[in-house]
Amino acid sequence: MKAIIFLGSMCALVAHTATALAAPSWCKGGDEKPSYDFTSLFTETDANRALDELVAASCYPESDVASMGKQITATRAAWSKRLGLTEADWSDVSEWSHLQRHLKGDPKIAVRDRQAAWSAYSPIDQYGALSTADIGSVDAAYLADAFGMKLTQLGRLGYVAQCLSAKDAPATWAMCAADVTALDHAKLAAEIRADTTHSAGDRMTARIVAYETIALRPKHLADTKALQAKDPAYAKMWTLADAARQEWSKADTQLIAIAEELDAARVTGSRKASAGCIAKTWDAWKTTVAAIPAKKLATIQGRPGDEFITQLVAMVVAEQNGYLAAFTLNACATLESKEDLLTRTIGYSTTRWPGFRGPRTAAHTAILTAGLQLDDRSATIEFPEVNRDWIKGDGGVSTSGLGAIESVKIDAAKDRATVTFAKQKVTQNRCTKGHYTNRINQIMPDGTFHYYYVCDTEITETIEVAPSPPLPVGTRYVSGIKPGMTVSVVDDIAVVAYPKGKTTPAIVTGVEVK
Repeated sequence: MKAIIFLGSMCALVAHTATALAAPSWCKGGDEKPSYDFTSLFTETDANRALDELVAASCYPESDVASMGKQITATRAAWSKRLGLTEADWSDVSEWSHLQRHLKGDPKIAVRDRQAAWSAYSPIDQYGALSTADIGSVDAAYLADAFGMKLTQLGRLGYVAQCLSAKDAPATWAMCAADVTALDHAKLAAEIRADTTHSAGDRMTARIVAYETIALRPKHLADTKALQAKDPAYAKMWTLADAARQEWSKADTQLIAIAEELDAARVTGSRKASAGCIAKTWDAWKTTVAAIPAKKLATIQGRPGDEFITQLVAMVVAEQNGYLAAFTLNACATLESKEDLLTRTIGYSTTRWPGFRGPRTAAHTAILTAGLQLDDRSATIEFPEVNRDWIKGDGGVSTSGLGAIESVKIDAAKDRATVTFAKQKVTQNRCTKGHYTNRINQIMPDGTFHYYYVCDTEITETIEVAPSPPLPVGTRYVSGIKPGMTVSVVDDIAVVAYPKGKTTPAIVTGVEVK
């Protein structure tokens, strides 16, 4: 004997002799009992609704589904495959399904301890931080890079989910391209299952986002491929991003380790975590500046004081190891309350600069500075916004002096030196004609772009400089400076020193250059 159940225009033939559905062992109660719609029980495509209905039909079977156990089991198996669920994982599904409605459906997950070092984040914490990039003013690319080798599949999922949600953002998509292809559903499922630091609800949120994000991947890859074929400038973005990632593998691991330590010191507020950073970061800065050829430093335009140091910082942070050295020097000085003109200038120049914290920010910088132009004259390239206001700095100057050195006296007890100037005529290079290129080399805190300037014609001139009053300088900035040299002192640092009668610098921020 058979019974026919009619559902509008659809009918299902069900044997009365079929095995009735018994409530599985993973069924759990909760605040809100889920319900199901029989018309969509086996056809629902939305993961949130489908799981709710399967829990309701499995744990609270009513007469209309009591004899449809095999179909429910088969449908549940299909969703298990899509979401990477084991039979034991369905206890998470049941617990999540019984949550109040306002606690479900939001892809955001709160980080358990926002003052914990990033290296201590669990996989789901990483997802929570990267899916919203709501950790102070840290952008997602920086945070993903800061996780470094500890970036989990779930962390990558958070970054990719945010990246793919960006509309009309080719530069952003190029930055995350490698992460999109690196997502592994099996590894994601294993990480979610193992992260017991978060609730069943959080684990289910991560599972659903993983399923939905990976489902978007084929179309996203096809769309970006078509975009690259549309205009060579778009294709160049992906090429630049790939090259930047490859170049990042050559970054100084010691500098990366210092950056990790100082990020941890900042987010945890630990004094111990930044102990000893002054010596380490200053050594890194010295190594970086010493490696810049003196002839290249001699090309810096403008006055040899505050303009020189601004352009020096721009030159340094345009390279990945230089950026790490400058960034960590600023971070350490801020944490230890040892700021000076150099560290303030670094902060002023890097607040909006993507930099080189890792492969993603390196890709951003490469695309930003490439001077790309679209074939469509009316189209513009939108870049991800960077505003790391936790990087402290300013461009203000209080005192300055330029001239020949008469004497340098050091007070070791106060870690200060006094530079006394003599009367002198100074020979310097001055640009009389030049032009700006379309290549960006800095982004100021107000969002203004600065472009590379190329000098076409310059002259060498001699000017007479009246002696400045004696000026105090930090001891480390007078290293190698001798009477007879021409030196520029701005605030508390000796910015640059030239041998007598020369226009190529010998000492820059207390570092000997050749």
